[in-house]
Amino acid sequence: MTFIKRPIFITAVIVFSAVISAAPQAATVSGGALILNLNRDAIIAGVDTDNYPDAPTVDFPVCCRPSLYVEEFYDASAASLNFAQLRDNNTPNLDDLESDEISAVGLHYAINGSSIAPNPGGRENRATDFTFDPNDLFGTATGSIGLGGVIRFRVDTTPPRNRILLGDMTLEYDAAEEGRTPGRSGWIITNHIGFDAGAFELFDVTTLLVGDTLTINGNLGFGWGFDHLGATDARLSDARIGTFSLQTTVVPLPAAAWLFLSGCAGLLFSGRAKKGVS
Repeated sequence: MTFIKRPIFITAVIVFSAVISAAPQAATVSGGALILNLNRDAIIAGVDTDNYPDAPTVDFPVCCRPSLYVEEFYDASAASLNFAQLRDNNTPNLDDLESDEISAVGLHYAINGSSIAPNPGGRENRATDFTFDPNDLFGTATGSIGLGGVIRFRVDTTPPRNRILLGDMTLEYDAAEEGRTPGRSGWIITNHIGFDAGAFELFDVTTLLVGDTLTINGNLGFGWGFDHLGATDARLSDARIGTFSLQTTVVPLPAAAWLFLSGCAGLLFSGRAKKGVS
């Protein structure tokens, strides 16, 4: 069992392709999860929203509030909640209190199937439509892997506009981003709830393929969706703000389905509106 970086990934999938399919080679993924581990201190250091004192004052007695922290996490079982419920549920108060913070480690995003239930109001949870040729993953990858789950952040700004949702995300591969800076992988996690925005850029990515189990590991960086919180400098300097690990099952696609999806590949890459995470 050996961890392999992108340049030799194709060697591994050539062996695997003999098991899953005859020519033409075609595959997708099914089941599993992506785990995010956010580095609290790195995120706080990377944003610029520390607008209130970190020590109590007469005029502002609330003490010691981080500039940005995780207040709530909803896993895939909360797919039926609408946008307002995700924003408001389990909110103890509208002030930022250090006691409201929860751990940002081990956030579990289930990988969505090829179809999902209709979204409630304000939600943009997406099905998985990721397809690729195992002989050339990075040259043929299209579509995205849907991820079920939503983070609610608290921001050190004036209530009630101090809550941010990040979720209904997808994992995608963009060959144009590959190697743009050292460590950059071309993989990105995109936020879709509220607005489409880059949530996390992925660095130092390794892949491991054993049988039909695919694991992808690496480090997280800020996506441009955090720029409106003052994270531009940290993003442009490729600051690492946590780790991720994805494990899923690779399954073959019928030849007819692969030919159809290959023909439609150009339709899968639509432009994203450049708006911040909300």
